[in-house]
Amino acid sequence: MTHSVQCPYCGEEVEIYLEPEIQGTLVQDCEVCCNPWQVTVYMEDGEQSIDVRRGDGSE
Repeated sequence: MTHSVQCPYCGEEVEIYLEPEIQGTLVQDCEVCCNPWQVTVYMEDGEQSIDVRRGDGSE
């Protein structure tokens, strides 16, 4: 599944692809500024939802 997210560092809109069965937390780098994201993937009402935060602990 493709999700449009906003980078918590540079503010750019970026599309990321996640397999439909993935849940949990993973680290992914921004395609624009290369800073690390902490991506939390969970199921909500049968649909995959994500939360993207700074992966360096500075939030």
